[in-house]
Amino acid sequence: MGTRQSLNPESEPDPPGRWRTVLFAIVALACAVVIAWSVSRVVRQGATPASADPAEALDGSGPPAGDGSARLLFLQQAGEAGDGRLVWAPLDAPAASGISTPLTCERVDMAEGVGVCLARRRRFPVSYAAVIFDGRFQVRAELPLPGVPSRTQVSPSGRYAGVTVFVSGHSYAAGNFSTRTSIIDLQAGRWLVEDLETLTVRQGAESVQSVDFNFWGVTFAADDQRFFATLGTGGRTYLVRGVPGGPVLEIVAADVECPSLSPDGRRVAYKHRTAQSMGAAFWQIWVLDLETGDRHALAEPGNVDDQVQWIDDATVMYAMPGDRSGVMDTWAVPADGSGQPTLLRAGAYSAFVMR
Repeated sequence: MGTRQSLNPESEPDPPGRWRTVLFAIVALACAVVIAWSVSRVVRQGATPASADPAEALDGSGPPAGDGSARLLFLQQAGEAGDGRLVWAPLDAPAASGISTPLTCERVDMAEGVGVCLARRRRFPVSYAAVIFDGRFQVRAELPLPGVPSRTQVSPSGRYAGVTVFVSGHSYAAGNFSTRTSIIDLQAGRWLVEDLETLTVRQGAESVQSVDFNFWGVTFAADDQRFFATLGTGGRTYLVRGVPGGPVLEIVAADVECPSLSPDGRRVAYKHRTAQSMGAAFWQIWVLDLETGDRHALAEPGNVDDQVQWIDDATVMYAMPGDRSGVMDTWAVPADGSGQPTLLRAGAYSAFVMR
């Protein structure tokens, strides 16, 4: 991927007081981030239930289905061997003893009995694959990945999956990363679109193109006729919309990152960048109404670097760093901006709901 060249600092005059102003701005921003983090910690005090019970082994039959109850599926993380194992627990008792599946993933999602597990396949040299599995968690196909897994989301019908990997870099906080985002036809077990960068991007009636285009964070409509993703270019992010297998992506809105479409298809939950300094970013969860264009922040005050998932039309969930170093916890918060965050499960990330 190419990158935009920045202006040469030596070609611009250095006005008196410029560096004092820059230093003040950096200090102010750092203070703002610390304050936000402190507020987040205060909000969470008293909201954390006991640690989740350990997972039990799966008997091979998969989660029971058809009884009308919902399950929370997630990747277990305890800072030890066995991290990344796909586990499920009842949604109405998410901290209960979980049932462990045979799959170990970096990211995972599933719908209508079909799932995608982004998994490490070799350590030396390292390699990754998109593993397609069925409702019994049995592997049906594998597609090699060109980079480190970052995001995946399966369409509600189970027909398609979006996959994002880092080709270079490893974080969205820095500007020097490169991604590749693809769409899988899960029924055929093959790539539908190997790279969104091969598609034409339009803003209104005009086509736009830049060497610094990056795409990430695909999400699908329930009817399989639309998908949304992030386009990053020129230091900004944009929400783009396309048709699976179609040749065009249309810019819908600015300043939207890692979108997740609501079950009713009317709203997008996304990461809203509120601060950026010296390679460190701060994001909050916001919701965009696709019809009216209205936006609002959710009641999670902390820094959320995740593609959120909708539990239902009223609630979203997401992963955040927990109290233990290197361990993520999964939280939920109302999508209308009310309430406060609720811990679903400690030591869990890449969670989704299966009914």
